[in-house]
Amino acid sequence: MSMSQRNLPSLIVDIQPFDAAPANLLDIAPDPTGLLAWLGADIEIVGWGETAQIDAVGKHAMRESSRMWTELTAEATVNNHSGYDWADRAPFAVASFGFAAQTPGFVTIPQIAIVRRGGEAVIVTARRVSLPELSASDDTASALGAHGTLSSRDIDIHLAPTPPAFAVQQPVSAPTNLQTAPGRMTQSRWRASLDKLIEALQAGAASKVVLSRDIVVTSDSPIDERYLARQLKARYPSTWVFAAGGLIGATPEMLAGVQMSGRTGEHAGTVRSRVLAGTASPGAGQDLLDSVKNRTEHHFAVESVARALAPLADELDVPPEPFLLELPNVVHLATDVTARIDGGSALDIAGALHPTAAVCGTPTKLAFDLLEQLEGTERGRYSGPVGWIDRTGSGEFGIALRCGQLEDGHRSIRLFAGGGIMPDSIPSVELAETSAKMRPILEALGVDDSGTTDLTGAKL
Repeated sequence: MSMSQRNLPSLIVDIQPFDAAPANLLDIAPDPTGLLAWLGADIEIVGWGETAQIDAVGKHAMRESSRMWTELTAEATVNNHSGYDWADRAPFAVASFGFAAQTPGFVTIPQIAIVRRGGEAVIVTARRVSLPELSASDDTASALGAHGTLSSRDIDIHLAPTPPAFAVQQPVSAPTNLQTAPGRMTQSRWRASLDKLIEALQAGAASKVVLSRDIVVTSDSPIDERYLARQLKARYPSTWVFAAGGLIGATPEMLAGVQMSGRTGEHAGTVRSRVLAGTASPGAGQDLLDSVKNRTEHHFAVESVARALAPLADELDVPPEPFLLELPNVVHLATDVTARIDGGSALDIAGALHPTAAVCGTPTKLAFDLLEQLEGTERGRYSGPVGWIDRTGSGEFGIALRCGQLEDGHRSIRLFAGGGIMPDSIPSVELAETSAKMRPILEALGVDDSGTTDLTGAKL
C-alpha cells in the first residue's frame, strides 16, 4: 500500500469553543447508532459521522495504520478558534482493532466530535477536499460539495461527504424485553475446553492461557448505543468507556497511554500502560495479594508488557509490587508501567504491546496456538486495542474488555469475558470469574444476573 501526495485528500479541521457542553457529553450525541466515543479521566471524545476512515488488517495493521494516519493528517489545515493550545492537535480519531490479525481494524475521523480536556470543551468539525479541487477554486465551500472515495485498492482510506450541521437528537431509549442465550462458547463447551487446557498446561504446553466465552442478549427494540455507554459511565466511572463500530464497553485496562511532545513533528514522548491480571471478588483484596496463583499470573502479564516496551524505550519503570484496583464487580492486581520513548505514535506503541499475556497468555505463540485449538468464541475486536489518536501521535489505547458487540441490526449484543488459566486453576472459580466480568454490561442493559456466582463458586 502506498499513498502519494497527489492522491491525498486535504483535511480541513475547524475548532470552536463549546462553553455550553453538558456534564455528560453523551447527552449531545444525536443518533442511537454510529457512536464514536472515548470517555476517560484525561480526555473525553464523543463523535459521529465519518469524514475519513483507515481500514487495515493483518499482522502489521496498527503499524500500517500509523503510517497512513501520519500521511493523512500531515497536511491538514487546522482552524483553531477556541484559544486552547491542546486543540491544535486535531483532528482526533477513534480506533479499534481485533484480537487476532485476521480481524479488520479501523481508524475513524468523525465528522463532528465534542472533545473535552481539563474542563475545556471544543467542537471539532472535520471535512475533506481533494487537492485538485482546492487548486481549481478559491471557494472552499464549493470544493467541498463533491462526493468521492479514494480507491481502497491503493491506500484503504475512505472519504465521506461534507459533514452536516448538528442533527436533531433522537430520544435515548432503554432496550425492552431482554432475553439471554448461550453464545458460540457455551458454558458446557467452555468447561470442556478448560479441562483440556488445564491438562495441556500441566503437561508444559504453556505457562498461562486466557480462555474466553460469550453470551448473547436480545431485545425487542434496537439497543441504543448512547444508553448503554451512559449506563457504563455512570456505574464504572474509574474505567475508560468506549464505543467504536458497535463495540461498547468500559475497560479498566490501559494498553498504552501515549503523550507525545507538544508540537506536531516532534517525537519524544511518554508511555503509560496499566496491567491487570489476577482477579477476586470485591473485598477479597488481601487474599488476592496473598495468592501465589494470581501473583504469578500478574507477573507474567507485567513481564510481557515490559519486554515489549524495552526495545522502544529510553527509560523504563516497572514497579516491583502491584496495587489493588477495586471495581464494583471485581478487584484486580494492577501495575502501572511507564516509559520514555523517542519515536512512534500511540498506534505504533499499542501495536507493539498487543497481545499481552493479560489477554492471550505466555509464551504468546504457544498460548495463541492453544486458543486456536480450544477456544471457539470468535473474539472479533473483543480484547483488541481500542482508543483514540490525535495528529501528533498522542493517544490512549485500552484493551477492549467488559464489552459487547452489537449485532442483528442492534437487536442483540454479544458479551465477552475471559480469565487467565494456569496449571492450578480451579474450573468453578474460573467460570465464576467470567460471569463477574460480564456483570458491567448486563447491569448496564438491565439484565438480572442474580443467579451468577462469586469467584469462589458460591452463589451471590
